Amino acid sequence: MQNSKFKINEDGLTIIELLIAMSIGLVVLGSVFSSFTTQKKAFDLQEQITEMEQNLRFPIDFITRDLRNAGANPNINTTMVIGTSVGLIPNDPNDSDDPNVPITTDSIKILSDIDGNGSIPTTDTDVDEKITYTLNGTTLERNGNPLVDYITALTFTYFDSAGNTIATPITTTTNLSNIRVVQVSLTARTEYEDPNYTGGVNISGTAADGTCKARTLTVRVRIRNIGLQG
Repeated sequence: MQNSKFKINEDGLTIIELLIAMSIGLVVLGSVFSSFTTQKKAFDLQEQITEMEQNLRFPIDFITRDLRNAGANPNINTTMVIGTSVGLIPNDPNDSDDPNVPITTDSIKILSDIDGNGSIPTTDTDVDEKITYTLNGTTLERNGNPLVDYITALTFTYFDSAGNTIATPITTTTNLSNIRVVQVSLTARTEYEDPNYTGGVNISGTAADGTCKARTLTVRVRIRNIGLQG
C-alpha cells in the first residue's frame, strides 16, 4: 500500500511558472548576447586600430629610408645629371612619368644615384633612384603607385642647418641645398566609422562630424648626403 505522504505531484508547471522561467531565460540570453556583441565590437575596433598603426609605421619606414638616401652618390666626383646634386628636385620637365611633383608640404621628389653611374633614370624604371611621394585622396602613393590607404594627411616640413623652417614650395637650388632635416607627418584613420566616437575624422577623410579614430605619426629625418657633393 502506497504511503500518501510520498505522493508525487503530477500537475506540472503552471502558466505563470512557465512565463517566469522563460523570462529569466530571455534575460540570461540577452545578457550573454549583449556581452558577446560588446566584445566583438571591441575586438573589431582593436583590429582596425592595429591596421591603422601599421598604415602609419609601414610608409614612415619607406619615406625615412628614401630620405636618408637622398643625394646618395658613390662616385663623389660626378654631379647628378637631373637638375641638382642635392637629391631633391622641385620640377623635372624631362621626367616622362611625374614631371611636376613639387617639393612642398604634401609632396616630394627624391633622387639618389645609388649605382654610381652618374645619372638618374628619366622614367620610373629604377624605383630606388627616383622616388616621389604624394597623397591622392586618402591613398599615399609612392611613384604614383598605391602604398597604403586611409591616410588623411601628409605633411613635409623642411629645416636648414640652424633649425629654421624653409618656406614651401621650394623652387630654387639654393633653398634645396640648404635643407638638412625633413620632418614627415602622417595621419591615418580607421577603415570604418565608430558611431560611439566623435573625436576623429569621418569616412571621407575630413574633420567634420568625425567618427573614425585617427592617429598622427611624426618623424624628423636628417638628409645626410646634402652638402657633401659639389
